[in-house]
Amino acid sequence: MKRSEFRKDIVSGEWVLFVPGRAGKPTDLAKKKKPRVPSPKKKCLFEDPFLNVDDKVILGYASRAHGDMRKDWELLVLKNKYPAVVPSKKRARKTPSSRFSESSPGVGYHDLLITRSHTKNFAHISKREAFQIFSAFRERYFMFLRDKNVAYVSMSHNWGKGAGASIFHPHYQILAVPIIPPDISRLLRGSSEYFEKHGQCAFCAMIRSEKKRGSRIVFENRHAIAFCPYASRYEFETRIFPKRHRAFFEDTPDAEMKGMAEALQFVLAKIEKNLADPDYNFFFNVAPARNKNQHKDTYHWNVEIRPVAGIPGGFEYDTGMEVNVVDPEDAAAAIRK
Repeated sequence: MKRSEFRKDIVSGEWVLFVPGRAGKPTDLAKKKKPRVPSPKKKCLFEDPFLNVDDKVILGYASRAHGDMRKDWELLVLKNKYPAVVPSKKRARKTPSSRFSESSPGVGYHDLLITRSHTKNFAHISKREAFQIFSAFRERYFMFLRDKNVAYVSMSHNWGKGAGASIFHPHYQILAVPIIPPDISRLLRGSSEYFEKHGQCAFCAMIRSEKKRGSRIVFENRHAIAFCPYASRYEFETRIFPKRHRAFFEDTPDAEMKGMAEALQFVLAKIEKNLADPDYNFFFNVAPARNKNQHKDTYHWNVEIRPVAGIPGGFEYDTGMEVNVVDPEDAAAAIRK
């Protein structure tokens, strides 16, 4: 059995405790999951979205030019029926802080992005459809920037009940909120401090290091690279980066977007095949679009994949430190085999 080891993330500053061998072989974690069973297609609300949410369709892509969107739709962005935040014409302002409390109105936008197929998740749709999802994220992102209340846009996907998906039909969440979330704040701060100290982007340095080492790389194409980070917080965690320094998701050229979408499809397909089809989340870590000069040299947007594997215990909750039972080197080998 390998010895336990603490590893520190050079950007966030967070420590992770690795206890390899605690769960046996890396793939032993994946074998515990029951086979996935699709929900009945006839009962799915997303099979005929125009029937129930015609007034909530924000944008859509059809399968053919000038087609009938109701019949030929491939992708739709809808207003969420049960939004976590709601739009407001008034400027969101924080209440005066006291010793123990500070608050801000729950304003923003909460959308759903759905694709046509009831069973094909991101790994199994066509390359064109995968790029459509990235394009729709970007198009909606630019719409949000018209609202001065929006400080950050979160784009994510939950696959499987274990990852928080209440509906089987593949769908994606888009939330625009008036604050910078804590994890993103840590990454922004850490990447800025690294740049001040070393004069280079921490993520670009990380990519060069991973390419030189090689053992943690899962996939690579002309525009993107995927690897299991040195200080992965979660079992089989995988990050996908544009190879070229890109702080802002919304400014990424189409060719690089397609490369990122291809990498994401490849890694998810490998995770499904080699880890017994686990539930997972993936989400975009992006720099805030406002005050671009503040982050353009220091941040590097990426997509993070977290398969559902380990269950946190008291130590994790008590310390805020994750315990990972799979070395990222072994995780990468298991995913790409």
